[in-house]
Amino acid sequence: MFRNILLKNVIKHQLRINKIHTNPAWNIPKGYDTGIKVYNCVTKQKEPLILKNKDIVTWYTCGPTVYDSSHVGHACCYVKLDIIQRILRNYFKFNLVTAVNITDIDDKIIGRAQELNVEYHVLAEKFEKEFWDDCKHLGIEEPSVVLRVTENISLIINFIKKLVETNQAYKAADNSIYFNVETVKNYAKLQNIGTQEVTKKLGHVKKSVLDFALWKSLKQEGEPFWDSPWGRGRPGWHIECSALASQIFGSNIDIHAGGIDLRFPHHENEEAQSCAFHNTPQWVNYWLHTGHLHLNNAEKMSKSLKNTISIQDMLNNVSSESFRMSCVMSPYQSNMEYSEELMITAENTYKTFKNCLISCDEYKRGYLKASINKNVLYGLINKSNDNIHNALCDNFDTPTVIKTLSELVSATNIMLHTSASLDTESDLAPVLAVKNFISNTLGIFGLNADNKTAESKNLSEIVDLLSEFRQDIRNIGITDKNKNILQICDSVRDNAKKCGIKIKDHGRLSSWSM
Repeated sequence: MFRNILLKNVIKHQLRINKIHTNPAWNIPKGYDTGIKVYNCVTKQKEPLILKNKDIVTWYTCGPTVYDSSHVGHACCYVKLDIIQRILRNYFKFNLVTAVNITDIDDKIIGRAQELNVEYHVLAEKFEKEFWDDCKHLGIEEPSVVLRVTENISLIINFIKKLVETNQAYKAADNSIYFNVETVKNYAKLQNIGTQEVTKKLGHVKKSVLDFALWKSLKQEGEPFWDSPWGRGRPGWHIECSALASQIFGSNIDIHAGGIDLRFPHHENEEAQSCAFHNTPQWVNYWLHTGHLHLNNAEKMSKSLKNTISIQDMLNNVSSESFRMSCVMSPYQSNMEYSEELMITAENTYKTFKNCLISCDEYKRGYLKASINKNVLYGLINKSNDNIHNALCDNFDTPTVIKTLSELVSATNIMLHTSASLDTESDLAPVLAVKNFISNTLGIFGLNADNKTAESKNLSEIVDLLSEFRQDIRNIGITDKNKNILQICDSVRDNAKKCGIKIKDHGRLSSWSM
């Protein structure tokens, strides 16, 4: 009998969900039309990106649960989101306010800490630091604000308290607090969940199979906990993002992003409880989801499948620029296959762009005598500019941008490597215009193909080497009391100062600063 009641409950929810999806619950925001269209998982089509505040974008990204090293699948997600943010910031010139959470308390963190016999917070701090180091090596820009769960427990408790007081959440037999999905009329608007997914959630504690934990009661002594009006325990996963994001952005967010695996149940539950808390039909205006990263055998890369490649291991074999290029070459929504072939293709594509810039410099210096058709080059730049603008306005279509740049590079290379007579007049302006266009376009995505600028990243290491070499030579001069050697060292110091590098001698040691 009890089983029949549960099955009827499942059918009831499924019928209601199906009804919802015949009329998607999404309201087009009021505000400023950006001219950009983005894919909307609620309406299942591209919709105009409208901002509630002109030229300002509020953006929340689900951060990592820090119980282990981040893998290449995480890198793919965060690099792709970084690329979109750079497009909005660098190309469309929007003012982005971004927030990322760090889940530093969770069942996985507790379990891993017990396994390694360390305190949970020590484990979380270790892997959070590793995550941010990985982001730095991948060229991912830092968010405007970072929100850690353990630093905002009281905020989360107050969020849950309001849901309980308004009868949208309840205390169950296991002393945990659950959100009452029945109070939300448009639950499952982000992803149509079938009966199979629903039946996985069958249980005997909750009012509904779809209800989810907001506050988890303490299971056993020794686990980390916080006091609350409902007893000792800790927050559920979904409530964390809602409370933290609401603290920064309030009752409405322009964009909420994450991997496609978060769309259900995490993002679905975030939207449901946040709409309930703020008494609004729509908390997030646009959900952006990146596709999975697959291995050669089309298997999703995940820690649960034990098939991951850490970001650190990947960067030992692949440059961060090549990996970023592979992400630019793939639609952000699509699944991406991580393979040696893909990385080689991405590296070669990037090298082709860099080599074209080098050829432009060689033409400028007179090393190449080429036959340049300036009208053709200017025409190609204008056409490329229009194509790239249209592509970026069309759901951030970066693969089309790369295709357009490749065509421009191919045409430019043909001209640059077509010999001309020695007395041919140089057409430098269109060549430099091409160079600027390629460099600036790649720069939008965080790709720095200009060799001079790339070399400047290693300037400190180069100056270190030169300073140490000068120091060794100078010490020989001091030991031998050789005035000529010391004079040469002083000359190097004086000339370095003209380049903006200040060298100070401290006895037999030297230091430098810019």
